[in-house]
Formats: sequence, structure tokens, C-alpha cells
Amino acid sequence: MLTAARLPPADEADLQDKTLQSLAPYRDERGRIYAIFATLAHHEDALRRFLVFSNHVLGKNTLPVRSRELMILRIAARARAAYAWDQHVRIARRTGLADEEIFRGSTGSWEDLDELDQVLLAATDSLMDSYGVDDDLWLRLQAHLSVQQIIDVLYTVGQYLTVATVINTLGVQPESDLALDLPAVTPRDRREVPA
Repeated sequence: MLTAARLPPADEADLQDKTLQSLAPYRDERGRIYAIFATLAHHEDALRRFLVFSNHVLGKNTLPVRSRELMILRIAARARAAYAWDQHVRIARRTGLADEEIFRGSTGSWEDLDELDQVLLAATDSLMDSYGVDDDLWLRLQAHLSVQQIIDVLYTVGQYLTVATVINTLGVQPESDLALDLPAVTPRDRREVPA
């Protein structure tokens, strides 16, 4: 993890009005644009297009919110993307996830999570490790999810692998102390998840 930004957030005074309008919902309690979006604002046209996709993944996703957050936290923990980890710990807590559940999902200790979350976390790991799922995991996804939900699994993992890459390459720094320490994790063998 980088301890300083390679590319600091863009100065708001330098941004186009249409970019500022797009970023209106992406401000913290003090009115500052979140660091990841202010960093991506160095490429304003791409940022505005990225926000459309991001809005689907976070706002219109067909997956249960708690499951989506467990998937995102697993990606953030495995990728060591502290900024995403911090933001999504805060979101996960607001959706009712306890810190114990957050740690279980992110570290691979899934035994006490429900079957759907176990399958989704196994799919998350498989997509991170091999950019796909095998036939067994595909059948398990189909047993729990609609076609739209399966596509949203792919979109969620793809989005947050992109986000983790941006954070880790550009050095996007959390706005404050981490809400919860970033755990050390290792990939989990998908075959360990009960069928």
C-alpha cells in the first residue's frame, strides 16, 4: 500500500461545471468530494462515464445489499485497497453488518455466513483468481440467483477490481483513520465452501 498519493485529488476549482454537477452526490459530511472521485477527476470525461456504471453497481444492483458489501470488502481486503475497505466498512455497518461478519467475509472464514453469501464470496474469489467460474460454481450461482443477479455479480467484482487498481496505483488515501483495521487475508480454495 502506498502511504502517499502518487496523483493528488484534482482541485475542485479546476473542474468543469458538468463534472461538478456529476459529483454533487459524492461529497463527505464536510462537503468535500470523496478522494477517489476527485482523483479520477483528472480525466473528467471518463469519470462522468464511470459514475454511470458505478451508480448501477451501488444503487441499482439486484444483489442483496449486505451480500454486495461482503463481496466488495473481500475484494478490498485481498487487494489491500485501504480506501475501498474504509468506505465499504462504513457502508456495510449502515446496512446492518456487524464487524464480526465483515471480518468473516473478508478473511475467508465463511462457515457461519448463509449459503448465498458463501457462494457469492466463492464466486468473488474465483473471478479474482481465474477471471471466471467453473461449471460447479456456475450451477451453484444459478441455484441461488436470477440471470440479472449473476450479471450483477460479474459487474460488482469487475467494478471493484478496477477501483482497487486505481486506489493501489494512484495511491488514493483514506480521508480519515480507518473505521476498522484492514485484515491480512489469503485466497481461499473455492472447494472448501460447502456445496
